[in-house]
Amino acid sequence: MNWVYLPLTIAVYWLALQLYRQIKTPLLNPVLVSIGTLVVLLLLADIEYAAYDQYSHILTDLLQPAVVALGVPLYLQIHTIKRELPKILVAVLIAVIIAVASTTAIAVALGASADIAASLAPKSVTTPIAVLISEQIAGHPSITAIAVIVTGLVGSVIGIPWLKALQINHPKAQGIAMGSACHALGTARIVELGEEQGAYSALSLVFSAVFSAMLCPLLVPQIVALMV
Repeated sequence: MNWVYLPLTIAVYWLALQLYRQIKTPLLNPVLVSIGTLVVLLLLADIEYAAYDQYSHILTDLLQPAVVALGVPLYLQIHTIKRELPKILVAVLIAVIIAVASTTAIAVALGASADIAASLAPKSVTTPIAVLISEQIAGHPSITAIAVIVTGLVGSVIGIPWLKALQINHPKAQGIAMGSACHALGTARIVELGEEQGAYSALSLVFSAVFSAMLCPLLVPQIVALMV
């Protein structure tokens, strides 16, 4: 029966995608629905995640070329981006500082230990880089990975409605916000609105990872020390 895990995952996502296309609501985000459905199925069938992952990890491996593919809309907008690069860098830098500082401060204020706060700090960065950052600042990579997934899912569900509620309608601003706040999942969601949003989100995703890697080791210990 192990061979069924891969086609089952694909089938669940396909059905979730069809549901999302029929009922256009962020709450039925295909990734979110797929994860929830698969978790329930694995629990009901008493299947260990390790066994499931052994036969479905090819989908995880495909994340690498999928992320690279985000560079296509970036390439199509490259001439405009070159002119605005300094502004983009400043915007993403401010976003990273606020995200890291606020996450760490709120975690400590709510009673989290220093290592838990450090684990949550890089939550807005794509998983492979966030895990490395977590290791550098004495966090728990497993907790960081969960925080990154939750951040991406929440951002992909409520990000666009939230931007519209705040009347942030400029494509470039929308892209920068989604890319710097909720990494690849946010980028995959915002690209549905247009190539311009996708390009700026993909670029912000990269810069956010770079700035987070530079600033987390500096900011997190200082904030924890001030609040403890």
